[in-house]
Amino acid sequence: MERVVEGIGRRALRAGLDPLGRWLGAPLVEPADLVPAPVIVVLGAGIRSTGRLSATSRERVRHGVALLRAGLAGTLVLSGGPRRPGRPPVAPALAALARELGAPPEVLQVEDRSSRTAENAAFVAALLGASDVREILLVTTPLHMRRARRCFERHGLRVHPAPIETPADEESGRASLLSQALHEWLGLTYYRLRGWI
Repeated sequence: MERVVEGIGRRALRAGLDPLGRWLGAPLVEPADLVPAPVIVVLGAGIRSTGRLSATSRERVRHGVALLRAGLAGTLVLSGGPRRPGRPPVAPALAALARELGAPPEVLQVEDRSSRTAENAAFVAALLGASDVREILLVTTPLHMRRARRCFERHGLRVHPAPIETPADEESGRASLLSQALHEWLGLTYYRLRGWI
């Protein structure tokens, strides 16, 4: 299904129809709520088989580290396991980039088992439960925020959205606003049917 949606995105870009994605995605966007919270959670957005982070993953980490530097939280959780067999987990690479950007190693926590948003939420909630944290700043892309927020709220966490802007240098099919919006609407429907939100 993901490849079909990306194919639609590539065709939409070629045909000049991608602005429809802005209209389709508008109801998904949630405003930023940048308030102090105990923890910032950054969701990974992919890693190549070479170990190179996607542009979206890199931008999410930059944003999370900027929020950390601004004093909005004292802990940065980086979440993401292998999305496909044979791929490395994304969270260790996110943590390495966060350290390169100046985040102190002692404030970083890694969740490297999740392969989808519902698992990000479940595993991070379990990780935070040990320290009784119930409130987070959540870093992801604007169109992904609604589904991600609902997943984390399902696990009893109070979520403050901290969305990024989507980087422009992703592969053409993934960069398409239309494919991203379609992916999220399908994701919301599937997650509701599975009882994950």
